[in-house]
Amino acid sequence: MKSARPLFKDRRNFAQMVDPLLQGQYPVRGLYQALDVAAMCVQEQPNMRPLTADVVTVLTYLASQKYDPETRSVQGPQTSSSTPRMRRE
Repeated sequence: MKSARPLFKDRRNFAQMVDPLLQGQYPVRGLYQALDVAAMCVQEQPNMRPLTADVVTVLTYLASQKYDPETRSVQGPQTSSSTPRMRRE
């Protein structure tokens, strides 16, 4: 986890974390949202990490979005995604 944390500090690193098979065909906003969740998952303190169920909910929502590479926009359900809850000890 320590090796992953520095990548989240600078947006210029974000493209390095994208699956190359996507060939640049992804919404940047969705990338930022997915990386926000990933950054929470690698927190040093376990109680600061989100619940797995919340991570699944957010990633399912992001995956359900339809991406139109022609307009570079995302279309999907107009439901709001929530921020993952943190673990309580």
